[in-house]
Amino acid sequence: MTVSGNWTLHYSWGCTDNYGQVNIAFNTDGTFGGALGGKWVQQDGTLLLGFNGGPAKYGGTLDGNVGVGSSSTFAGLDGCWYLTREGTIGIRASAAPELVAAAAPHDAAGNPV
Repeated sequence: MTVSGNWTLHYSWGCTDNYGQVNIAFNTDGTFGGALGGKWVQQDGTLLLGFNGGPAKYGGTLDGNVGVGSSSTFAGLDGCWYLTREGTIGIRASAAPELVAAAAPHDAAGNPV
């Protein structure tokens, strides 16, 4: 299954219970857009992605409409993430964007907020 389409990336720097969210539109040409753009590659069930505007790299496993993995800036900031395809049922609803932005010290790309 390909990752192309609309997804929500839920990320937590430090692997806490505090997850920020960012919407991502994966394009078939290996790029993604949304609030933060970047590039992605998928091989079998493995997904790798990186943002154009920051140092963070994400790697993990994709299975159907969900994915999970770890992230790093390779400069001391490490985290956990999960990914959900738009319209997936049975996943906890995202927090309000204004609450997420206030709580997250770094954006999904690994930049200080």
